[in-house]
Amino acid sequence: MIYAVLSDIHANYEALTAVLKKAEELGAEAYVFCGDLVGYGPDPERCTRLVMKTKHFLGIMGNHDYALFHKEANSWFSDYARISLNYTLKNLSKSSLEYIETLPISFQGIHFAAIHGSFLDPFRDYIVTAEQFLVNLQYWKGPVCFVGHSHIPFIMSYKEGYKPRIEVFMGKDVTIEMLPGIRYMINPGSIGQPRDLNSRASFGLIDTKKNTFRLVRVEYNVANVQKRMKNCGLPEFLYSRLGKGR
Repeated sequence: MIYAVLSDIHANYEALTAVLKKAEELGAEAYVFCGDLVGYGPDPERCTRLVMKTKHFLGIMGNHDYALFHKEANSWFSDYARISLNYTLKNLSKSSLEYIETLPISFQGIHFAAIHGSFLDPFRDYIVTAEQFLVNLQYWKGPVCFVGHSHIPFIMSYKEGYKPRIEVFMGKDVTIEMLPGIRYMINPGSIGQPRDLNSRASFGLIDTKKNTFRLVRVEYNVANVQKRMKNCGLPEFLYSRLGKGR
């Protein structure tokens, strides 16, 4: 089965629609989403509605989603993120809020697991080192765990008796074969706000029959989203960075 692996949509409707279209073209049969449906971007309601009607969509909660319902999370955020959080709360319907609130913190399935940050702290930890990868190994089963949060596409791999390997994709469209006896932690990058110096939306495809993972980059109209963010009164810092991929 082919799953599209998505993360960090961040209320960017133009990027999300471009990614879903590309994923369908590439044969995606289902979707796994690693959190942060909202935050930063201008269209939390449209993105939530689109996700709600997408068939075979499995999503988990990210820190920006969590913060909608837990005021203490405000202390984790920058001033820019808090402004976008207030904007998000004002622009989500009751039914959309209810949907986001039902998202689980993690997922464990037959073919893969998923968590936004880490299993030790799902909403604040960023998996960026081999040491963090090794600590988290005991908390999920199977060959693959998908993560988000950092907005950086990478793959970490580990075979018992060897040191973990880390590869950052940095804008590449690449396919890897996942080998038996090796465990992988993969970040598909961000749809709505990439931070690897590449403005194109990022997502992945896992083929559970071929045991492959492909990272895919997708063009979308960044300027339109920037204009909409400006018109919505969101901070310049948040929309200027979209064009730089940082």
